[in-house]
Amino acid sequence: MEEAQARHTYHCEWAGSQVTRTDTMAVRVLVSDTPALTWKMAFRPDDDPRLLRQDGIFGFDTDGATGCFADAGAWEPLLELFERGLVQGDPDLDPDEYEDINHNDSMYLLRTRDRTSGGELVAFATTGDGTYPVWVGRSEAGEVVGVVVLVERMLELLPESGLTAVA
Repeated sequence: MEEAQARHTYHCEWAGSQVTRTDTMAVRVLVSDTPALTWKMAFRPDDDPRLLRQDGIFGFDTDGATGCFADAGAWEPLLELFERGLVQGDPDLDPDEYEDINHNDSMYLLRTRDRTSGGELVAFATTGDGTYPVWVGRSEAGEVVGVVVLVERMLELLPESGLTAVA
């Protein structure tokens, strides 16, 4: 799981000065080191792109400001571990099954592992409730090489905006 971040500076009315922030713009699961030749919005079987309005999106909906990538074959046990760890705060949960991953200037990430299946769930914070688009990158051979979720609207780049890409 990787984050794409942007650092920007703006005048903060409450601080009465310039403030620099680093925001996560997108998260990505890298499936392969092969470069993506194309990126297309992911669709569910019932999604019809002909019904989208201009600038409309398909994506996943959240009312808990959270998204996740998970091994589908282990969904039920992963969901149970996630809920025990995050929702219920189970103090008896084995640390090998549940890990809070917070790095400097990083958004909230949480990894849950199911020992039986070897499956993993990685949850990430979104910027609020709503719908978030998912993009699938494919290689020249048509194989999936990455999946990206945009968790923040891209900042509009202006001259002298103070926007800097960070790794």
